[in-house]
Amino acid sequence: MIARVCAPLLDGPNAATGARDGTRPRLAVFRRDPSGHELRLPKTPSTALMLIGPGTGVAPFRAFLQQRRYRWKPKQLGPCHLFFGCRAPGVDFLYEEELRAMAATGALTLHTAFSRQGEPSAAGTWRGARVQVPYVQDRIEEAAAEVCELLFTKGGHVYVCGDGQSMASDVHAALRLVISHQLRVSPEEAEAKLTALSSEGRYCREIWN
Repeated sequence: MIARVCAPLLDGPNAATGARDGTRPRLAVFRRDPSGHELRLPKTPSTALMLIGPGTGVAPFRAFLQQRRYRWKPKQLGPCHLFFGCRAPGVDFLYEEELRAMAATGALTLHTAFSRQGEPSAAGTWRGARVQVPYVQDRIEEAAAEVCELLFTKGGHVYVCGDGQSMASDVHAALRLVISHQLRVSPEEAEAKLTALSSEGRYCREIWN
């Protein structure tokens, strides 16, 4: 069960009224049944993971990494790939120090995409292709062989968290392209494989608009 809690602000007008009449703040709790696609770590620590969390979407995956670190011994853990994207390292690389430290110890393989790191004059499009504007989907395509091995040889799980307006669909398209090329199947067959992963609980998305 997932509960959403709403409470009045402590410094709002109700707080002063409550202080005078002795009443307590009231909480409204709304119950929401699980969808089955919530972001939860596999029960087996050796399961391979592919985490895709640009921007603030990296927050739940930081929790994943911390849980793996403190709950299990390093030798019990399966491979973990984190795809993180932001504008530039010095602007909005959230938890940079912590993530780089984990990568240095081998706790994860870190794939970064900095869309505004280069010279602004060099960024743009040429013949329909982006130039000097890399996103996480580009890193996924670059790691195509690793991605397919993780998902279809090692039985891994892929998680996506973040913007649902463009990022999630672009990442889905990149996964479909990678599967189609690496496994030499049609785009329709690649889509069917992603659908199968989702039904197995191995392709989970937490996205918002």
